[in-house]
Amino acid sequence: MKVVLHGEHSFLEEVEVRSGQKVQECHQCSKCSGGCPFSGVMDYSPNSILEMIVYGMKDQVLPSKSIQMCIQCGTCGAQCPAGFELYEVMNALRAMAKEEGYTSSETKIPKMNKIFLGEVRNSGRMHEVGLIVKNMLSQGELARDVAALIPIGPPMFLNGIMGFGDILPRKIHGQAAVAKIFDNVQKMRGGQG
Repeated sequence: MKVVLHGEHSFLEEVEVRSGQKVQECHQCSKCSGGCPFSGVMDYSPNSILEMIVYGMKDQVLPSKSIQMCIQCGTCGAQCPAGFELYEVMNALRAMAKEEGYTSSETKIPKMNKIFLGEVRNSGRMHEVGLIVKNMLSQGELARDVAALIPIGPPMFLNGIMGFGDILPRKIHGQAAVAKIFDNVQKMRGGQG
């Protein structure tokens, strides 16, 4: 959902309005960064992103890998003593970066996120094999990825971890309701998926 602020507004004000979170109330305790499963591979830790917003560092934040790598797991919010939902800030930052034409060096996670959400929308559940195959195709390194799976795949079948029924996706009984949720969210965001 695009939020239009009239007049002169700071980066901080825009992020707070769009995310519904009071960025300036962050205590900088770093619990969000300590709990984030991707913090170690981000270019800026989650709490650093918040501090950079306060200091108006828009040109460093919007093209960062960090905002693209957030998978919205909610671990940050569960760890935060102030009840802050950092993933909402990351969503707002991703939207702002897209709207303003910023690009990030992190391209793989946004692609996988889109594939993952497509799998859930289409079948009502996550289909692991479909996710893996579609992700390998989207990343353009199919031969390397298939070679990496050769030592893993056959033992999974031999040990009963996977069966032939796992290869094709199965829809859940309430799949239409799940698809409707996705449609409603897309409408709320102004048609953006």
